[in-house]
Amino acid sequence: MTDLISNARALIADDAPTVRQSLRMTLAQVGITRVDTASSIGETRRRMRNAEYDVILCDYDFGEGMNGQELLEEIRRSGELPLSAVWFMITAEASYEKVVAVAEVGPDDYLIKPFSGSQLIDRLNVAWKKKKALQIIYDCISNDDMQGAIEAARALLAKAEVPYKSDLLRLLSTLLLETNQLEDARILFEEILASRLVPWAKLGLAKVYNKQGNKTKADELLQSSIVQHSQYVDAYEELANMYMNDGRLEEAMVIFDKCLAITPNNINRLQKAGNLANMLGDSSKAKLLLSRAVNCGGNSSALSANTILQLAIAAKIEDSLGDAEKYLRMVQERVRKEDTHQNRISAQLASAIFSGKTEDLSKIESAMVEDDFTMELAISFIMTAHLICPPTNEHESPNISSPPYRWLSILAKRFVTTKNMSGILESTANQRPTWRQFIQQTGHEITEINNNGVQLMLKLRFDEATALLVNEAQTTRNSRLTLSAAHACVKFLKTGTSPTDTRPALLKTASELISRLHGNIEESVYLNLRNDLDELLSSKVTPTATQ
Repeated sequence: MTDLISNARALIADDAPTVRQSLRMTLAQVGITRVDTASSIGETRRRMRNAEYDVILCDYDFGEGMNGQELLEEIRRSGELPLSAVWFMITAEASYEKVVAVAEVGPDDYLIKPFSGSQLIDRLNVAWKKKKALQIIYDCISNDDMQGAIEAARALLAKAEVPYKSDLLRLLSTLLLETNQLEDARILFEEILASRLVPWAKLGLAKVYNKQGNKTKADELLQSSIVQHSQYVDAYEELANMYMNDGRLEEAMVIFDKCLAITPNNINRLQKAGNLANMLGDSSKAKLLLSRAVNCGGNSSALSANTILQLAIAAKIEDSLGDAEKYLRMVQERVRKEDTHQNRISAQLASAIFSGKTEDLSKIESAMVEDDFTMELAISFIMTAHLICPPTNEHESPNISSPPYRWLSILAKRFVTTKNMSGILESTANQRPTWRQFIQQTGHEITEINNNGVQLMLKLRFDEATALLVNEAQTTRNSRLTLSAAHACVKFLKTGTSPTDTRPALLKTASELISRLHGNIEESVYLNLRNDLDELLSSKVTPTATQ
C-alpha cells in the first residue's frame, strides 16, 4: 500500500464529529495524513470542487435531505469525481446492500457499521489496486481519448489472466455505447447477459436499442428490469426519459413519481419531474418538486437557473408572490456563480417577470434559433410570456409580425418536429386558447413543408427538394426539416448532377446540417448520414443518375 500512503489525499464526509475523528486516526495509522473533513452534503460539494481527492470516505445518512448515494450519483455525472478516485460508502444500514446492488453509479466499496480499522484498510487496499490496474483507461477518458480507452480495455481483456474482468467489461461496453459503436455495444451487452444476469448490462442493452430506434424492444427491456429489480432507479429514469422524448408526458410523470419514491432527493430527477409537471399544467406539483430540488441542490452545479425560474413561475401562478420574488433573485445569483449562455437566458426571463414588460422578452428573440436554446427554455419563455403579455381572447386574430405571435412562430417552427412535440408546446400554452391554436397551425405548416420536400425526393427531384428544405432548415433550425434537408443534399450529391462549381458549397452545407443533428435524432440515423457524407468527401461514392 506504499503508493497510497505516499500520495493519497483523503476526504472524510460525515455529520458526526466522533466518526470523522475515528476515521482520520485510522487513516493516519497507515500514513495517510493529508485528510480534509466535511460535515454536510454542501460542504462535501465545496471541498470536492476546490480540491482533488484520491480517497473519499462518505457517510450514507446525513439526516434530512440528500444521502451519500444521491451525492455520489450527482458528482460522478457532473464530472467532479475523477474515475481514478476511490469512493467508500460508510453506513449503519444493512439495507444499503439492496440499494447498491442495482445502482448504476455505485461506490467502489461500502462498509456497514460497526467495522474495524483493519477492515477499512484492507478493503481500501483492494480498491486502490483495482484503480491502479485500470488507470490507463481512466487516463484516456480524462483526456477525451475514448477510442484509446476502448483499445486499452480490449488489450487488458485479451491477456491470459484477466483481473477485474467484470469491471473491464462494464467499462468497455459503456464506452462503446457512449461513442455510438452501437452494434459492438449490443453484441457485448448480449454476451454479458448470456453468461449472467446483471442489471447494468440489461439497462445498457436497452439504451442501445433506444439509440437504434427500436423503442419497443427498449421499452420491454426496461419494464423487465423494473419487474426484476423494483429499486432500479436508473431503469425507471431511462424509461421516463424515453417517454418524454416521445411526447408521452403523462406516462413519463407516472414513472418519475415511482422513481422519486425511491430516491426522493436526486436533484436531476427532481428537476426533470418538476419541469414536466409545469408542462402538464400542474403548478402546485411543480412547485413542490422544484422547491425540493432547490433545497437539496444548494451549491450543486447540477442545479440549473432554468429550474429555479420554473419554480418562480410556479410560485407566481400559485399567487405565492413572496416566494416568486425570492426565486427570481436566486436565478440571478445562479448566473453570477455559473455564467453560461443558457443561464443568462433564464436570467433575462427572470428580469422580464420582474419588470412585467413584454419588450424585455424581445432581447431573447435572436437567441431562439441558436443551437443551445433548448426545448426547456422554450417552455419557460412561453410561460413567462403568459405571465406578462396582455390577455388574449378566442376571437383574436394572430399577427405573426408582432409579439407574442412572432415569438410563438419562431418557437413552434424550431421545436415542433412531431405531433407529440407540438402537444408539449400546446400544453404549455393551454391557458391561452389562441396561442395553443396558433402553435398547432404553425406545426401543421412545418409538416406540410417537410412533406413537400419528401415528395420531391421520392420523385427524384433532389435539386428542388434541396432548394426548398435547406433554406427552411437554416431559417428555423427545426431538426425534422434539418434531417430532410440533409438527406436531400446527400442524395443530390450522390446523383452527380449538382453543378461542379456549387458542389463544394453543397458538401459544406450537408456537413453543417448533419453536425447540427447530432444528439437531436436517433443515433443510428445520424451515423448513417455521417457515413454517407464521409464517403462523398473521400470520393468513394461513384455518382449515379438514379440514386
